[in-house]
Order: sequence, then C-alpha cells, then structure tokens
Amino acid sequence: MGIWLQGGGTHIMKTIRSKMLVALLAGMLVTVAITVFFFIRLLDDILLNQIKQQLKDQTLKAVHMMSEDNLDSLDSESFRFFIKDTLFYADYFVLDTKDRIVASSNSGEVGKTMANFPNQREGIMQLHGSKVLYSEARLSHQPFRIILYSPLSSLRALYIPLLRTTLLSIAASFIVILLIGLFAVWRTVQPLNRLKEAVGQYEPHLMNREAFLQADHTEIGELISTFQLMAERLEQHHRYQLEFLQNVSHELKTPLMSIQGYVYAIQDQVMPVEQGLDIISVQSQRLTDMVGKLLQLTRLESVDEEWPLSSVDLKSMAEEAVYLLQPAARQQGVELQAHGSAHTIEIAGEQLFQILLNLLQNAIRHCDAQVTITVELPEDAGGGTDWMMHIDDDGPGLAEGEREHIFRRFYTGTNGVTGLGLAISKQIATRLHADLTYSDSPLGGARFSIVHYVTEPNSSNAKGA
Repeated sequence: MGIWLQGGGTHIMKTIRSKMLVALLAGMLVTVAITVFFFIRLLDDILLNQIKQQLKDQTLKAVHMMSEDNLDSLDSESFRFFIKDTLFYADYFVLDTKDRIVASSNSGEVGKTMANFPNQREGIMQLHGSKVLYSEARLSHQPFRIILYSPLSSLRALYIPLLRTTLLSIAASFIVILLIGLFAVWRTVQPLNRLKEAVGQYEPHLMNREAFLQADHTEIGELISTFQLMAERLEQHHRYQLEFLQNVSHELKTPLMSIQGYVYAIQDQVMPVEQGLDIISVQSQRLTDMVGKLLQLTRLESVDEEWPLSSVDLKSMAEEAVYLLQPAARQQGVELQAHGSAHTIEIAGEQLFQILLNLLQNAIRHCDAQVTITVELPEDAGGGTDWMMHIDDDGPGLAEGEREHIFRRFYTGTNGVTGLGLAISKQIATRLHADLTYSDSPLGGARFSIVHYVTEPNSSNAKGA
C-alpha cells in the first residue's frame, strides 16, 4: 500500500508541477504576445503622428519657398527632418489644376498626370508600387498644389532599435517572472511532496501519524488535516480489527475447548456418555449460532443484498414479537407489553422483525420486571423522521463507559451472550435507512430506539449513542 501511494504520489506531484508550469508559461507567453502586439500598434501610431506633423511643417515650408520664388527653387535636400535621431528626406511633386506634375524631386515624373489623386490633405497612398505617407498644401496666389511624401518603409527602420530594447526588457521580465513562478510552484509542491512521503511511509500498526505535517488554514493544510483524519480512522479500524480477531479467537476457542474436553472425558469414561453428549450438543449449537451470526454480519457489511419489501403494520409487528417472546418473559417474571398506534409502511419486514426480536431478548435478559415496545409516529417524533420504535426496560441500564462500545462486535457487557446481536441489528437498521441508538429509558433502564428517516440518515444522525 505504501509503495503504491508513494509511486502514485510521485506521479501526482509531477502532474501538478507540470500543469502549474505549463499554465504559468502559457500565461506569460500570451501576456508577452499581447504586450508586443499593442506596443507595436502604439509605436506605429506615435511614429506616424510624428512624421505626419513633420511632413505638414515641411509642406508649409515648401509653400513659403514657392511664394517667394518659383518652382525651380524646390529641392528635396531642403525638406529634411529628424525622428528619434534618424534623418529623413521628403520627396515632392507639384500638381496644376489638371493634376499634371509640373515639378518633382524625380525629374522623370514631370509632365505625367496623377489620376485619382486622393482628396484628403494628408494620409497614406499607393505611389510607385509602395505605400507612402503624404501631406498636401495649396498655394494661395498660384494654381498649384504641392505634395510632400515619405515612404513608410523608412519608418519601419525605426522599429528595429525600439523593438530590440522592448524585447530585451520583456525577456528580462519573463526570466524574473519565471523564476518567481518556479519558486512559487516549488513552495506549493514542497508540502505535497512531504505529505506524499509521509503517506508512503505510513502504516496503521505503527501509529506514526507524527510523520504528517502540521495542518494550517490553507488548502494544502486542509488536505493534510484530511489525511490526518484518515490516519486516525485507519488506526481505529486497525484496532477494531485486532480486537475483533482476538474476540473471535476467544469466543470460538471457548466452546471448542469445552467440546474437546468432554470428548476426552467420554473417551476416558470419567463422564457418562449421555451427559457429555448433551454438553457437546449445547456447545456445538452455541458455536453454530456464533458462526452463523458472524457470517450474517460479514454479509451485511460486504454484500449489497436486495431485501424484498412488504406492507407492514408496526403495531401488529410489535404485538407479534411480544406474543412470540411472552412465554420466555413469563418464566423470568417479566411483564412484556406493546404500545402505540397502527402505522403501515413499506419495508423489509423480515429484517425489521429480526431487530425487534434481538432487542426484546436483550431487554428481557437485563430488565428487572418490565419491558415495553412503543411505536411513535412522525407527529410525535419530528426532526425529519418517518417513525420510531422504542424498546424500554426497567433494568440497571448501561454505564457511561459502555454506551460507546455497545454496538461493537463481541462486546458482551454484563450478562451478554455472543456480543454480535446488537452489531447485527445496527447494520440491518443502517441498510433499512434507519438508525439504532441507545438512551436512558423513562422506566429507569435502557432504551433502544429504531429511528427511520424520510431519507437516508446522514453521518450526524447515524451516530449510535
């Protein structure tokens, strides 16, 4: 078990660590991609606006030059500007009223007509197979307009140093965040690894719960607390199992030794055969009953057997149980009575009747003079219950130390027989969606109550007293 838990824990740790790292890397990559995308968009807008403003200023300069002189005075060397310490040159051409080029920085274009020239004063247009950013101005006293333009490809050259700086800063941030993420993952996985090692080394019979970490209020602390609770339950189950095996050995050994002793006595002729056979028969029957109850209890705990349902009147069933046990009660001077109203239910009647007989037989053995069985209906019971049946006696009852053990297997108490009857009754009640509890009786002795719930009882309702 420890090896399996350890190997499985290692696989779980790797899975958690890998998932956290993959999630961290994916988040960082997406963040970087979004950051770079919007940075480029922002950078593009900023640079475009700067070049637009520079082209507009250079265009006004060109208008001023043409107003003072003529077209021949224009020269592309005159239209220079700096963006981020980078020198840019603006080309130009002048259009007349018929959109014909009358002057240009490229002399080969003079005389050509610019068809479908945009009406906007500035913007981006397609020129000579490439995109350019342009700015236009009209001369006030001459029928000309001048257009300055600069190719966008030159603008892209500005991106390289800026983008390089940005990517270096992002890479540095990426490494720092990755290191912080790795540290956070390590801090998260470390207690899980230690818990895994503790679970892998845990053995119920060693009672080594100290190997677990101290629980705190974090999610991992709650997981550690859950493992500690599980360890307590395993240890308790282990103790019960050892106690059960010891009790089984003792209870089976007693009749077997008795049978063996009387067999030897008959063989040695120190006891009459008839007397010895009677004792052997009684002890054999006791052994058979005990084994039968053990088999029944084991079947109740491990086999999901379907019990047939039938219509049962609780008052009639109680009276039938009283009628069957009345002769035995009278022999011991016990008054046995049934009270309550008729109430018909759908339930596994044979199993419920077995619980009643077990409880009544226990009550007759331990009472002084009176035993009653009472049917209590929902209006009296309340608390989400469907119905209740109480078996009361006027005996000494149970001491405080016995009450928490009374439903355990082989706990016989005072005047007990096999110590299996109440354990079997408890299991049957649970299978019937009911609970079997102990409390003090109004008669002064013990009260065993069968409480049937509208729905299956939860853990808080199912605790036996």
